Amino acid sequence: MRDGTKVGYQRIGPRVRGVVMAVLSAAASSACAEMRQIMRNEFASYRGAWFCAKDGCALGQMQRSTAAHREGDITVNHGDVGAGAALAFSVGKSPKTFTATVSDCKGKTVDVPAEDILQPGNHGLAGQSDAWVVRVNPAKLPDLQWGKGCKKWMVTTQATWDKGSTWEQKGGIADK
Repeated sequence: MRDGTKVGYQRIGPRVRGVVMAVLSAAASSACAEMRQIMRNEFASYRGAWFCAKDGCALGQMQRSTAAHREGDITVNHGDVGAGAALAFSVGKSPKTFTATVSDCKGKTVDVPAEDILQPGNHGLAGQSDAWVVRVNPAKLPDLQWGKGCKKWMVTTQATWDKGSTWEQKGGIADK
């Protein structure tokens, strides 16, 4: 006490202390669950995006994006999205399922067709033989807005494993 006033922890009432402790406990529990999942090798990470120089190129002809920016903890790669893009995601151990959605700048989301989600070793993307690849092309996703003020899409993948654990990983693509 200084000059008869309480300082620091003593000023906080018991109700507020309880709420603070509950929030800290929940955050620690969540972090521990994520760490357990990582230790079981059940995770996915975003490796980057590759873009076509012209419409209809094969995955092996795509060029890796060398320009990107960060939005929080999400990397958004820059390239010619209109000609097609491929986003690579690595996983620890092979998931039971691997799905993806794409959302536009207006918040509309659509599922990526199963034929555009390629397993490791089945895609030919240079240097990424062990990665899952999600192909994205505005011509194949007409429900999403592209151009006219909407020049960025976010791809969200979700991997699941046998024990029911899931991992969601995001990556972004934007016109250069």
